[in-house]
Amino acid sequence: MSSKDQPESKTMESSKEQSGCSLMIPSHTSNDALQSMLDRLAASNLSNYVEIPMICVLGGTSSGKSSLLSSLSGVELPSSHTLTTRCPVLLQTTRGVKQQARIRIQWKKSYNGNHQRPEYPVRVIEKDDWHMIPTMLLEAQDFILQQYVPMKKEIASDLITLHIQGPDYARLSLLDLPGLVYTKAEHEDRHMIRDIQSLLDEYLNSPRCILLAVVPANVDFHNSTVMAEALLRDARTERTIPVITKPDLIDPGAEGQVADLLLGEKVTFSLGFHMVKGRGQAALDRQDSIDDGLEDEERFFESVEPWRSIVDRSLLGTSNLRDKLAALQMNHTRRQIPGIVKEIRDKQRAASETLKAMGVPLTSAYDRRRYFQDVCHAIVSRLEATVSGKGRLPAHQLSAAAQLHQAASDFVEHIQQSSLGMVGQVAEGAPVLVLHPRGIVRGEVVHLEKDFACVDRVDDADAESDVLFESIGLQPSEEMVEEDTVWSDGSKICIARKEHQYDTLRKIPIQQIQSDSSWLTKKIQENRTEDLPCFLNADTFKSIVADFIDDDWKPHCLNLLEKTQHMLTEAVHDAIGYAFASERYLNLRFLIEHQCRLAVDTLAESVTQQLLSHLDAEKHPFTSQADDLFKHIAEGRQAQIKRDLEAALRVDQDEVFGTQDIKVIIDKVFQRGMQRSMDEYLAEEMELILKSYGSVATKRILDRVPMICWEFTRSLTASVRDSLWSVKDEALEDCMQESPGFAYKYARASEELEELNKAIDILQSLI
Repeated sequence: MSSKDQPESKTMESSKEQSGCSLMIPSHTSNDALQSMLDRLAASNLSNYVEIPMICVLGGTSSGKSSLLSSLSGVELPSSHTLTTRCPVLLQTTRGVKQQARIRIQWKKSYNGNHQRPEYPVRVIEKDDWHMIPTMLLEAQDFILQQYVPMKKEIASDLITLHIQGPDYARLSLLDLPGLVYTKAEHEDRHMIRDIQSLLDEYLNSPRCILLAVVPANVDFHNSTVMAEALLRDARTERTIPVITKPDLIDPGAEGQVADLLLGEKVTFSLGFHMVKGRGQAALDRQDSIDDGLEDEERFFESVEPWRSIVDRSLLGTSNLRDKLAALQMNHTRRQIPGIVKEIRDKQRAASETLKAMGVPLTSAYDRRRYFQDVCHAIVSRLEATVSGKGRLPAHQLSAAAQLHQAASDFVEHIQQSSLGMVGQVAEGAPVLVLHPRGIVRGEVVHLEKDFACVDRVDDADAESDVLFESIGLQPSEEMVEEDTVWSDGSKICIARKEHQYDTLRKIPIQQIQSDSSWLTKKIQENRTEDLPCFLNADTFKSIVADFIDDDWKPHCLNLLEKTQHMLTEAVHDAIGYAFASERYLNLRFLIEHQCRLAVDTLAESVTQQLLSHLDAEKHPFTSQADDLFKHIAEGRQAQIKRDLEAALRVDQDEVFGTQDIKVIIDKVFQRGMQRSMDEYLAEEMELILKSYGSVATKRILDRVPMICWEFTRSLTASVRDSLWSVKDEALEDCMQESPGFAYKYARASEELEELNKAIDILQSLI
């Protein structure tokens, strides 16, 4: 069933999708408004479907990454010499009257394969409980990881969002990613390193991501694993900012090299380098505050060489980095918005098409019945098209009507070549009698043309008969073919013999050949009644006709019917496949297949009985044209006498006989007739009657059996329709329960479209 036949989803009728792709953010939009929009997009679930601009912070363990994030955000974050961050944390800071923080979880759309996502209430932290933020972040992380315990995973891609506002905060968004790990502890998951890499790929490979690569100053920059990861994703160094930390730990004498690196004199990055000094372990042990650390950083860069001598002060310090990132984030976002809008539009259309193809969930008996009726209508329409041959079908697909025409033609050919249809006929392979003035020669037709036939011997006594052969025992000039092979050299007909010899066959005029009826002798004997055997018996004739019907006609008739049933079954299967474009409601499909199969089988059973009844009726010979039949039999008798006389008188030759010679010839003909045995006479007479009656009965069977199959074909659509209409609402309810897979897929597609629509609302708020 095409999607237009299904009930439409209200979710698809979104005016937002019709608003076009021309949504443009005005150039005069303020940074505050733009950042607010970006925060709202990040707080939504849009990132599950569309990559949004982010500044991702990448660093190894003990690189100073957590200290840097704490200084940038103004919030103490969990810190340890071991891996602390095991799922991404989005830090959002914004200016506000009241100081407050909110922690929430954003589940990824691929969340651990389960259909239901656990609820995690938003945690609100007031100013007095600011010290609880690190603990609550770890609680949220533990809650996420707890969902993956059955899978023994210790790294998750689900997102923790920490939104911070207050009068002293600037607008900034940073994504903290798990630190790089290349070895694992004994108790840690063996797949942890792989999972971290997969998570990094998910975020860092996006061209909308700016990489903040945190590298300690006391580590060789060129051999840094963090920089290797960054350059792997940003080979052209267009969206990476290396941030050098821990300048106080530089080996004495190496400060100049690090300064050259900071100034871009050794390696060039489009966004430049930056240097910060966070709180060291000693400061953390003293529980120095973030403000204390920032003051210490400022004193360090103002008093320690070579940093105090660097002219461009924007390269130094956390405060300058915060301002740089805020400006960079705004400019980067402005450039990315057109591409984001286009991607959202494309995915809106894709989600709408998915929902349209799926159709809305059916919850009422009315909806289920309507859906079922639409499917049935599609099946019946398709079936009618292929059965009648009048509808449009895919290229190279024959309709059932066309297939039945071909099958009926094959049936006609088989029946015409059957024994009853060929009684008394001269055909290749048939036993015949060759009439000759010297007598009758038995043989088998091996070559047949319009005016003559070539007959091979059946008795070795006739191996040298000049009635059958022109020449015998000839030696070929080249290698012979297989024995008994018949061929023509252009003028003569030849037949291969043993020992690489061949004979040439005589071309015998058709009028000198008649069928050999001796094969009927045994049949007559097998079907004799108690009546005198010297008379042809009607019961014997009837029994022989019945044998012909059972042995020759019945198999071909049933074969045509079987082909018809197979073609119709395939047509039904095709129609069902056409109506069920998706795998939704497989149990309904099974029910429909059962009902259709029941309709075909029931109809086939009835048609089979009709066919067998017709064949049984044919076993009782009858024709309303008895006079014509008798006339045909009489003509056959006279034709046989005429043929015997013409052969004896050699009418095919220009030979003149006297009256006495003619009398002698006629006497010999009748004398040969008188010499025939009773069985030979009865066989010839039976063959003549069978030939005459067979032509009448064969015409009937050639018409009636295909007509029965056509009636079968024309009745199918109505039978299928009636069978489908008989399905009760209770059966539909049982087999049209939405599968968990469908419900999940529908919910996800609906959720995606809803999130995309919300994103458009957020973007439109700037216009």
